Amino acid sequence: MNTVSFSSWNGKIVDNRNGQVPASKLAEVKFPEKLDGQEPAAVMGWDGIVVRDAQADILSLTLAYLREARKLSCGECSVCMIGIDKVIGIMKAMMEGQGSAESVEEIEEIAVGVAANSKCNYGRTAALVPVLDAVRYFRDDFLALANGEKKASEKAYSTAVTAPCIEACPAKLDIPGYIELIRNNRFGDSLDLIRKRCILPGVLGRACTHPCESACVRNDIDETLAIRLLKRAAADYGLARDGNALGNPAAEREGKVAIVGAGPAGLAAAYHLRLMGYQVTIFEALPVAGGMAMVGIPAYRLPRNILNHEVELIEKMGVDIRLNSRVTQLDWDGLQQQGYRALFLAVGAHVGTRVGCSGEDAGSEDFVQGAEFLRKIALGGKVQPRNKVVIIGGGNVALDCARSCLRLGFKDVEILYRRSRKEMPARQEEIREAEEEGVKFNFLKAPVSVIMREGKVVEVECIKMRLGEPDESGRRRPVEIPGSEFVMKTDMVIAATGQAPDLKLLEKNAINVTNWGTIQVDPVGYGTNIPGIFAGGDCVTGPATLIEALDAGNKVARSMDAFIQDRDFRKEFEFNDINTGEQRDIGFVPVTPARKPVFLEVSKRLNNFDEVEGGFSAAEAIDEARRCLRCYRLLVWE
Repeated sequence: MNTVSFSSWNGKIVDNRNGQVPASKLAEVKFPEKLDGQEPAAVMGWDGIVVRDAQADILSLTLAYLREARKLSCGECSVCMIGIDKVIGIMKAMMEGQGSAESVEEIEEIAVGVAANSKCNYGRTAALVPVLDAVRYFRDDFLALANGEKKASEKAYSTAVTAPCIEACPAKLDIPGYIELIRNNRFGDSLDLIRKRCILPGVLGRACTHPCESACVRNDIDETLAIRLLKRAAADYGLARDGNALGNPAAEREGKVAIVGAGPAGLAAAYHLRLMGYQVTIFEALPVAGGMAMVGIPAYRLPRNILNHEVELIEKMGVDIRLNSRVTQLDWDGLQQQGYRALFLAVGAHVGTRVGCSGEDAGSEDFVQGAEFLRKIALGGKVQPRNKVVIIGGGNVALDCARSCLRLGFKDVEILYRRSRKEMPARQEEIREAEEEGVKFNFLKAPVSVIMREGKVVEVECIKMRLGEPDESGRRRPVEIPGSEFVMKTDMVIAATGQAPDLKLLEKNAINVTNWGTIQVDPVGYGTNIPGIFAGGDCVTGPATLIEALDAGNKVARSMDAFIQDRDFRKEFEFNDINTGEQRDIGFVPVTPARKPVFLEVSKRLNNFDEVEGGFSAAEAIDEARRCLRCYRLLVWE
């Protein structure tokens, strides 16, 4: 089945049922999904139908699609819910010999009416658009059903539900679902839904990089939905109401699980494994839990009580978090003798990487790594403010260091970045807030040498850069301009050019490590080359986002459970990664600007670490949630 028999995907009709469509035309058909390497006989999805096998049972596929579509109908405007129920009823009557040609016409009329009158994106497109295509282009099959000449079975089909925002989210949160619950003033239910895939909603509601918002359909209409802040609204609702809010673990299972690292990946895995009934112990080197969320994100972005609260809820479930318990050398044999059946390495990336300029290894206390600087502040260490500090780098760590320096009393704070502002990997809102607070930016400059006198940093020799051709990251490569060297006076240099995991604990083990200095794992189940040992988060990917680390913990928990229970871990992972890029016109949507949070006045920020960004009240969150178009995408295939 390498050719297409019929396609109506994205409204582009390619009908090859007579086998006469040119190959060039068939090549234009964009199949809606790789389907994990499969070649399904037929697919019905939010944007139409694609049929490979001319013998595919369109009637049964349509019925299966209708049943799945009904599950996603919210009933808010009742249009698609009633319409789907009506069409299912008509098809049932046709299957029982009570149909006619008028029945087929009625299905078509209902489908058109639902698309025209539904208030959300789902009702306008996904609910009945593909059913309308089926009736229009496979009318003979439907007439044969109405006349009793064909049957429609209720056989099982494979299904997948997603949305553009869901696909963009590394943890695949049901974003339209939790927003819909907020819209209906069901904050507690929304929080429960979020926690199924994000056990740190208060943390991610503040510090997530929110790729979901870039994928939001409203970007093409007015402004993205405030998805991150709506997650925060649900978490803030639960902050004062949570008791043993994470639920009770299942019956105790035999076998203990060990986790090294209490960051987002370790905490997520611990939560899910404990919920399954396993005894879970986390070994954490630091005196606090939370990993980089705790010691890498300043309190003005993530108040400590938020993270502490969410860690305490995990502990209340029975997870044993042992602080100040650094694992210097991994002893897997010893852990197994203590009854541990599986081990998860989630050590994070806490070690700063080299800048590559002379003088950085001189050992001065005036030259520090960004991650080390932020960790010292987070753990209550004293930092002597200087008159001038230069921060090297353009990511979020560089911005966090700069804004922290201002709050500590540094007079002159400047970021040195070798590319332009456009290429900075830091979040745009972070850059904007830093500028408001007085951080200076010096673009297209790179350090050559850190100059010291009597053990003190006094200057940084720099060179000007220009942008050349794009590198592997897609950003234009910085190129030195010969003869453009200059000197900047400074009292301190903070290097924030990257971080790496500290894997000294593996020195006497046979766990495979990549050339990048990360742990090598199976890309599906996160298992290492040693059975029973898994790894995930920054120690596998290198420095990534909180939500990516958390998602790794979610997946590792399932893999570890499958390993302990002697199941095939590859079957534990549901189908995902649907291409949601194409969609038919959804019609007119009123322009409704996004609700904006209130920020702490700049004058009130610089002598403390108080939270800068305000959240939504319940009423504001409900109002913003009403902007969601419920862009669910449903796919059913055989």
